[in-house]
Amino acid sequence: MNKAISAYRLAKEIGIQESSISLLRNGKKDFNKLSLEFAIRVQSWINEGNYCFSYDYSELIEDLEADIADGLTDEYIYIARGEYNEVMEKCMIIDYYYDPEEIAEGDIAEKVLTSSALAEMKKDNEIF
Repeated sequence: MNKAISAYRLAKEIGIQESSISLLRNGKKDFNKLSLEFAIRVQSWINEGNYCFSYDYSELIEDLEADIADGLTDEYIYIARGEYNEVMEKCMIIDYYYDPEEIAEGDIAEKVLTSSALAEMKKDNEIF
């Protein structure tokens, strides 16, 4: 499901149809109805070391980059983190705010350099 790896690349390396991956990612194909062969091919590809787990920050990166380009952010932003992610071994960024008054009720946010937040998301979004 992680769009950091293209459907084309995944299809080519695993030997499945690119359209199947695209349909899954777009919610037009039910993940629970995948064939056992499909699941085995994906798992084998992972087991062979072709995939390191990452966190899909694609949309949040796109939003933050657009906000930076539009001049909506300052040098610092406030980031909110989710619960501990065992795969990534850290709490992932789930949202960001420009001003402390915008922080959603119940969220705990930390003030960080905008460039640092973006760099962290890009690093965690990479697939090796």
